[in-house]
Amino acid sequence: MRRTDMQELEKILEEIEMKKKKCLDIVRVEIDPMEITIHREQYKGLRMAEDIIRKHMNDGWIPVEEHPKKDYTAVFAVDKHDYYFVAVYDKEHGYRTNDMGADVDNIVAYCLFNPYRPERSDNHDGE
Repeated sequence: MRRTDMQELEKILEEIEMKKKKCLDIVRVEIDPMEITIHREQYKGLRMAEDIIRKHMNDGWIPVEEHPKKDYTAVFAVDKHDYYFVAVYDKEHGYRTNDMGADVDNIVAYCLFNPYRPERSDNHDGE
């Protein structure tokens, strides 16, 4: 996702956050049970929208603070300069790569490789 798209989504998330706050403020002072119910449901809907946007913003990318579970895991990483590269992670050394342009000390996110698995057919002759 391009940086401008991400910035636009961040603006939308900020607007959603403001609307959520207004809903909570109304629930705190409202007396009418119907109004309270309406604003609680609006709040839930805004949270769902927020979750959907965040899911698409990440699009499979994992924040660097969440280290891979297994040592010697190969990852596709991006550093703070928007430079993409392949790296290997292990608990003792952190992220490493042979890519001279990579800034392994400033990785912001990574994604795991999905191993290729050919589609299996229902019949057992391989077709």
